[in-house]
Amino acid sequence: MLDVSVIMPIYNVEKYLEKAIKSVLNQTNKNFELILVNDGSTDDALKICRYYEKKDNRVFVINQENKGAGYARNVGLSKATGSYIYFIDPDDYVEPNLIEENIKIAKETCTDVLMFGFIEVTTSIDESSTSRVNLPKLTSSKEARQFRTQFNRYYSFAPYALWNKLYRREFLIKNNVQFSNQKIGEDALFNLDVYRHLEKVEINPHAYYHYVYRANSAVNHYTKDRFKQEYKVAKSFEKLMKEWDEVLRYKTLINKEYWNTMYLEIKNLSSKECMLKKEEKIKLMVRIMENEKIERAVIDLSNQAEKNRFVKTLLFLVKKKKYSLALNLMRLRMDIGFKSQKLLNIIKRLGYKKGDYAQ
Repeated sequence: MLDVSVIMPIYNVEKYLEKAIKSVLNQTNKNFELILVNDGSTDDALKICRYYEKKDNRVFVINQENKGAGYARNVGLSKATGSYIYFIDPDDYVEPNLIEENIKIAKETCTDVLMFGFIEVTTSIDESSTSRVNLPKLTSSKEARQFRTQFNRYYSFAPYALWNKLYRREFLIKNNVQFSNQKIGEDALFNLDVYRHLEKVEINPHAYYHYVYRANSAVNHYTKDRFKQEYKVAKSFEKLMKEWDEVLRYKTLINKEYWNTMYLEIKNLSSKECMLKKEEKIKLMVRIMENEKIERAVIDLSNQAEKNRFVKTLLFLVKKKKYSLALNLMRLRMDIGFKSQKLLNIIKRLGYKKGDYAQ
């Protein structure tokens, strides 16, 4: 049996696709298959996929109409034959020893999920980049209760990412874990379903995946119903905590999930692609804050507990109902980057006293 089935959903990424494919084919462990699911690309992505399918018998191409990444991954899952499943995005790339070193641990422990570190690469429009290594400071879990009682630690390390995890295929089949057809947040819903049944987790404290964040990334595009989709993720998270009977223990995490829906909607509304007028955006934010769960989350969350200065400031502005300022700040971040000294200076000039952040 093959060690791993690598599944890559593809949509209009011809510029980055070959690098992603080559990084998989150059693995030191050769006992894998690479399933490329072309999800209705209108560029030359399919042509690139076909080239590598002819060149390497480990590559299999599935071509379909555009239905979304979740649907594409489900098609890949239905064709997979490996002991473990690994998902890679077509605009990222991996270290050559990813499969070899992680499958060794996975096989030795027969774990359901194996988590490992990643390198976050941020590129700007001029193609310059910076990188940051993220390593999991976690412990393995042997049974469900152990995993659930230390879930806050797992939650702190890219809990919804697919690309820093190996999934045992039989575990997914047994528990009927698949992707929803939701266009945004389908990876989060998938992982929440994984966590619902999860018992055995192993950790590899090394980094193998290069997650590339680009200035023109899809996450900066405007999506009309994004709030509705992100809210579904928050509700699913709260539902899982109720099923675990862990609402009190993880109340702060539940609040963070609901706050995240507002945070991402502010980002969505701040996109240059959003054609709504400023007044319309503010009215929409006011309407969102009328949602009891989101209002309670914003009220309950402590600014002092938030480490990220930008998020802390944004939360403060929303608490004070300064929606126009919140939109301006988010737009500024998206225009010049959150690491910009100019943005930090603006945050400082807001002049908040330390006590303003306390609850």
